[in-house]
Amino acid sequence: MDRKCRDYLWRSSEEKRKVALVSWEKLCIPKKNGGLNIKSCKKWNVASVGILIWQLTKKEDTLWIRWVHGLYMRGDQNIWDHKPPAGCSWYWRKLNSVKAEMKDWFNSTTYHVVKLEAVDLIWNSTMLPRHRVIVWLANQDRLLFKERPARLQIHIGNNLCCLYDDAKEETSSHLFSECKWITELRLIIEQWPGIHIQSMGVGKSLVWMKRRHWSKLKKEIAEAIWGAMIYHTWRERNSKLFKDENVNREIIVT
Repeated sequence: MDRKCRDYLWRSSEEKRKVALVSWEKLCIPKKNGGLNIKSCKKWNVASVGILIWQLTKKEDTLWIRWVHGLYMRGDQNIWDHKPPAGCSWYWRKLNSVKAEMKDWFNSTTYHVVKLEAVDLIWNSTMLPRHRVIVWLANQDRLLFKERPARLQIHIGNNLCCLYDDAKEETSSHLFSECKWITELRLIIEQWPGIHIQSMGVGKSLVWMKRRHWSKLKKEIAEAIWGAMIYHTWRERNSKLFKDENVNREIIVT
């Protein structure tokens, strides 16, 4: 089931496999921590079985606990050190196989969770859904820029930005903050709402808008405008790179 969900998200199939831009483990964490809050069927199953292990660990006084101790755990007081006997049932072997995944979590006293500062601006209701996804991927630095193969020492030939003939390497910082294409687009769009957005990287721009002493509505409008610029810049880049098509900036603005 998890695989079907992954294939649906990245539009992958048996005939045409596509690269997953973000790991499945990261997709399953909450949105405030950088994921998409997708429920992993495997983790859900582990959590469900883990309730039984928790009851065994706490030695709760239930009929099932007494039955397990009388049948399988004679003389074993600790479920973590218990080894299932050879003639045990299938479900008892499976329950014990889950122990390894839960032991480190059970013995841990602290849990470190990274919370992104301005992630709520990405998932605001003002921005279009397709814009949110591209901004989310850009904030994770998971878009397939030309610099990524270069970092992996994979030769791709021309790694220059294709939107403007200024001989600059295509990176996230260049495409979304330094490139003349998005700079000129921003100057045109900012004239309409009268909201100035500083030219920085995706993550820094999110934090900058989050820290402004603006009303919630103004922040959401600014984020929606900025998200649209990120989306259309990425779309124009792909059209230019793969289809050799140019899109007029005035068409995007209208």
